[in-house]
Amino acid sequence: MKPLHPHLSIHAAALVCALTMLPVGAAHALSFAQAWQAAYQFDAQYQAASYELAAARQSIPIARAALLPQVALNVSSSEVVGTRDFPNSLNQQVRTRLDYSAPQSALTLRMPIFNREAQVRLMQVTAQTEVAESIYRLKGLDLVDRLVVAYIQVLLAGEGRQLALAQVQAQMVQLEQLQQRLLRGEGTKVDTTQSQAALDMARVRVTEASDQLELTRRQLRRITGVATPPLLQLPADYRPAPLLHESLTEWLTVAVRQNPSLQAREQALVAARMNVKRNFAAHFPRLDLVASVSRSQNESTSNLNQTTALRSLGMQLNVPLFSGGGIDASVKQAVAEQSRAEEEIRIEREGLEIEVQRYYQAVATGQGRMDATRNAVEAAEFTLQGTGRALQLGLATGNDVADTVSRLYAARRELAQSRFDYLLARARLMVQAGMPMTDVAAEIDRVLVAAPAATPPSNRP
Repeated sequence: MKPLHPHLSIHAAALVCALTMLPVGAAHALSFAQAWQAAYQFDAQYQAASYELAAARQSIPIARAALLPQVALNVSSSEVVGTRDFPNSLNQQVRTRLDYSAPQSALTLRMPIFNREAQVRLMQVTAQTEVAESIYRLKGLDLVDRLVVAYIQVLLAGEGRQLALAQVQAQMVQLEQLQQRLLRGEGTKVDTTQSQAALDMARVRVTEASDQLELTRRQLRRITGVATPPLLQLPADYRPAPLLHESLTEWLTVAVRQNPSLQAREQALVAARMNVKRNFAAHFPRLDLVASVSRSQNESTSNLNQTTALRSLGMQLNVPLFSGGGIDASVKQAVAEQSRAEEEIRIEREGLEIEVQRYYQAVATGQGRMDATRNAVEAAEFTLQGTGRALQLGLATGNDVADTVSRLYAARRELAQSRFDYLLARARLMVQAGMPMTDVAAEIDRVLVAAPAATPPSNRP
């Protein structure tokens, strides 16, 4: 067997190292916890949800006001200018001017004694506020989900660019190797041309990867409001810790109990039931306590220079007798809305169970997928070494080496994708289960601890 040329051995080793070794980045990386704190204070969707919740909370004191005393003060003053005609003792018409002020003031009090409609309305609004509270929790978990996706996309795009740059370096090593073989009369022009084309394609991938990295950074910045420095990454030897709950049944039980979306549906059903009672309460009479204190001067021309002070206290009863069938129609409408809310709960629960099962299965199979892709990378690296030796022996072409390099790049890309897909599935499983958003953020922050890879300048290759 013909021995390997020393230069070819060195180039083959360099070709593998260019794809298997990535530079280690510097400090000042943005941890997920820091990104979460920034997003919590900046994200527009979450801030809008907080104001929506604040507005919903004010519905309770508004509804309660209908059950509390209502006090009103009415003050007025009129300036009267006119004349008065009357006969005197001689039966002669006499005209006098009338110029006087007529001030009036009244203080009234109305206190509901029995108002069934207002009472049920308060209970309904309380349930609606609970719906808003659950929706606010849901928005918080949605913020965590969007942040995890944006953070992971930046990591994935950055790793894709690093791999694309490594592939360019490997293609340059291969092209140099083939050019040396051509000078020694051992290679062909076809191999060199094919290697140059593969290098050009690899440079195009670097450009595409750089554009994708900038786009993902912009998306993350839109959520956090801060410029995106290097991010912490998954360790190379990442092995996932056991889940908080082992079985799918436990995850489903937790999700049904504390998922905020399902809780919002359940509270909406309570509000719908209160709406039925509120509409039916329009049949009930209303009883109010009414009191007033009034003071008036010069009420009329016959009371000039007189002051009248009145105090009154009484009960006012309002009994609905006939409303044209509107109350009955409103009750039937509310009953239909209640039935719709019941069906929406069933839809929400079934959808939740499907989502929990989907992400649980993704987590359960994620470890095996990571191991399989890691083995694929090792096999591709070994194949590249063998193809390099075959090229030196004349048993392979430059195109064979280029294809092997591309397969190695694809395998490493698939490994990165499987790692981040697992992390995303794990986070979304916690989100669907209704875990507190701080717990989800802490779980991600415990995993992303590796130093970031140094990002080369984003200039075009």
